[in-house]
Amino acid sequence: MIVAVEWHSTYRYSSAVRQVHNELRVLPAIRDGQRRLEYTLTTDPPARLQLLTDAFGNEYHYFDLLGQITQFTATLRATVDTASDLVRDPASSELTQFLMRQPTVRCPFDPRIGALLREAGAHGGPLSVANRVMALMNDRFQFEVGHTSVEDTALGLVDLGHGVCQDFTHLMLAILRMGGFPARYVSGYLAPSSGEAVADASHAWVQVYSDGAWHGFDPSNGQHQDARYVVSGVGRDYDDVPPLRGSFRGAAEQDWQARVAVAAQQQQQQ
Repeated sequence: MIVAVEWHSTYRYSSAVRQVHNELRVLPAIRDGQRRLEYTLTTDPPARLQLLTDAFGNEYHYFDLLGQITQFTATLRATVDTASDLVRDPASSELTQFLMRQPTVRCPFDPRIGALLREAGAHGGPLSVANRVMALMNDRFQFEVGHTSVEDTALGLVDLGHGVCQDFTHLMLAILRMGGFPARYVSGYLAPSSGEAVADASHAWVQVYSDGAWHGFDPSNGQHQDARYVVSGVGRDYDDVPPLRGSFRGAAEQDWQARVAVAAQQQQQQ
């Protein structure tokens, strides 16, 4: 499947700041089952973009803006060829699997989360448990914007019963990790079956390690990862792969707005 992604973000400051430093983790990855065909990434004001790799193997761009800055924009346009629903990684290190079994601030080990694991059933292999956890979450919680914030943890969804993809992903990760299963946070994009989808955020879902591969589960939609999913980064939770992270010198309030447009088309048979 050919997927076209456009990510546009505007960052505004209430008064001029200086020495703005930023990291962008929005570039579709090159991985098993996913090929990046082309991309452009631009900023306004123009900046020199450095392509780097983090500790989890994710590519990201770093850039600086100097002088008096009241706002800047960043725009990504990329075309990706996707095919596979899993990432083959037979050499995944014991350290990686260990890290993906540990709690984080976003994915805490908590008695309420342990109760959800027991209710879903902790017996069986990682994929059967993940399927039951996803089904339980689909029945128990509702996808709804406006109840949680980007700073929330998995417990926010437990307490409120409503949340967005990030909340569903953090909760499923916490449940699986309490069962001892390696599971990682995936940031990226989700294309519609047809036409174009427009949203104000990228997408997040879960990958579970089993038999030499990372298998994708999307708890907020109650479905498995397929060719409509475009991966941009993986980590322990959101804090490892935020789309935009930065710092500046000065005293100002910040406002960040983003727009994502994703379109897909089936490849023609040869």
